[in-house]
Amino acid sequence: MSEKTVANSMTLKQRFGAWLIPRLFINRHVFNHIRLELNALRVRILSQLNPGLRGKIYYLRQQHDLLINIGCGPFGHSNWVNLDLFPHPNVTLTADCRRWLPFADSSCLGIHVEHFLEHLNPVDERSQFLQECRRCLQPNGVLRVIVPDAELYIKAYLESGWDTLNQIGCGGDKPETVFKTKMDALNHVFIQDWEHYGGYDAESLEQTIKDAGFKQITRWSWQQGDFPGGCIDRDQHRLYSLYFEAKL
Repeated sequence: MSEKTVANSMTLKQRFGAWLIPRLFINRHVFNHIRLELNALRVRILSQLNPGLRGKIYYLRQQHDLLINIGCGPFGHSNWVNLDLFPHPNVTLTADCRRWLPFADSSCLGIHVEHFLEHLNPVDERSQFLQECRRCLQPNGVLRVIVPDAELYIKAYLESGWDTLNQIGCGGDKPETVFKTKMDALNHVFIQDWEHYGGYDAESLEQTIKDAGFKQITRWSWQQGDFPGGCIDRDQHRLYSLYFEAKL
């Protein structure tokens, strides 16, 4: 696709952003983080001041035996509580889940966290989020965590050619047709335009969950596990993800 075609397909908002960002005193990386944090701040303020949102939160805090889908995007499920920072048709409540979950103590049967943990700063956000999951889970509740599997990508990088990396994929088009080198593909997975804070292999993910105080930690595969009511793992992440469940 030519640069002219790309430009013509951009929305008015995208065109304004493309014009504005190079003229700012900060780079795109910093700009994207500021925009994210401003949106998160807006969501937190509205949850305190908006009567409708306060009513939703009050209702959720009275509920028990909940199934929670964190960072669901447009993939919310019926009969679940679907949370995301951004509004989508299937989102139950917009929330900044990095800091707080809008549920009572020991009120959740299961918390599903798919391709969300790698977006959390390991210095502060990750531990706070996992502590919130602990607080909200029932004694027999299950935390299911899914992240890109760094070991798969490293092994694919070390092999000659693109075959294995193309088979795994990077969440979109075939890597060989998108990236000039295999290292570019790995950086996309681990950093993803600075939205990710690195990669996890099985050892590091298990240790992260253990450090948060979870005792029973088990590695599973796609759509397999002890999650109450069955797993809702997305098919698009199947070939390149790690699947772990943990209990208190």
